Amino acid sequence: KESNLCSTNKCCNITSDSRCPLMKLPRDKSSLIVPGGETRCIFSTSTQYAFQVIPGDTDKLLVYFQGGGACWDETSTKGGFCTTDAVPTGPEGIFNRYEADNPYHLYTIVHILYCSGDMHGGDVTRSYTDASGVPVTQKGAANTLSAINWLLEQKENGSLSPTLSSFIVMGCSAGSLGTQLWADYLLKTFKWNKAAIIPDSYIGVFPTGTQGQLLYDFGVCSALQNIFPSNIYNQCVNKVLTIQEVTQNYLSLHSTVPFSFIQSKIDNVQIQFYIAIGQTLGLGSYITPEEFYAASNVIMEGYNVYSNFLTYLVNGQQHCFTPMDLFFTSDAISATDDGKTTSYQVMDEWSGTFPLKPREYQSTVCEGELQSGEFLNTSASTTYCSKNLIPKTYTQK
Repeated sequence: KESNLCSTNKCCNITSDSRCPLMKLPRDKSSLIVPGGETRCIFSTSTQYAFQVIPGDTDKLLVYFQGGGACWDETSTKGGFCTTDAVPTGPEGIFNRYEADNPYHLYTIVHILYCSGDMHGGDVTRSYTDASGVPVTQKGAANTLSAINWLLEQKENGSLSPTLSSFIVMGCSAGSLGTQLWADYLLKTFKWNKAAIIPDSYIGVFPTGTQGQLLYDFGVCSALQNIFPSNIYNQCVNKVLTIQEVTQNYLSLHSTVPFSFIQSKIDNVQIQFYIAIGQTLGLGSYITPEEFYAASNVIMEGYNVYSNFLTYLVNGQQHCFTPMDLFFTSDAISATDDGKTTSYQVMDEWSGTFPLKPREYQSTVCEGELQSGEFLNTSASTTYCSKNLIPKTYTQK
């Protein structure tokens, strides 16, 4: 599989003699960097791990966390609930350099590919094995750090500007969770003039009481011990950490950085993973689209107390927008309305305003009847908008 990966993609292997400098990679073309070391995909039969690089302007950087499900126990792993090979993306969505509406076509993109099944943060060898009898091993944290450390080398060798004019961290699905987990570390590691965090399509509705155990079992606590703030680490080792606690901490720590969430109101993939986690953990959990949207609103209302939280809500079930050409046709009405029946900006225009310059502003987007908080949990509708979320405008300091 390793040879197949590199037979169809331009690869560069990091060795002591070759560091794969960004300046040597062809602009606007996809290259794979194979970092070696501790990096790996989940199975012994998987491809070797690699991350994808599309060079652009040296002062504009977009770090993207790929989606691809999750494998949290033997049942989910053998059931194929996560991507197990490193698979680079083609020229779609934000990766399409030749789409006139792509606001990120000039950016250098480092695409952290996902084949570990652990939300990009794990470090664990499981007690169960793959089809070859080798223990399942999840190394998402090492995979992510390999890409970050490579980027730091590019600063040192002059391939990347020491201070970025624009810095974006983005990801969809499991990559949305990765974006949230790594936001603080990335914002502190790189110097930038303006920055934005854009999680796409995983707000983090989980069965009650499951998040802390899942994060602990993935090995996130030990893997990110030197990356998490101490309060987050302590919650993690006590098996009570939630992605909401992580994001609230980072919203507070980085109050001048907009955290701009993209989310469908009744994302069917998020609903199915909620049910699957509950079933495999013996909770028998079930959630309706109406309950899912109500729970999402509760999470977003918790974030909304921070001035730098914004969201773009889309009616319907679509899962992920940014890595697809639907990014250019989605608006608050649907993933294909393309601005025809909405008074708001279409998604790519809204997203493309980030990062904001000083005194620029942007607002939360939602189309639907406004409802106050006391009605949210009993509403039969999945198109309303919470009065606790809109109107909301953030002005860049």
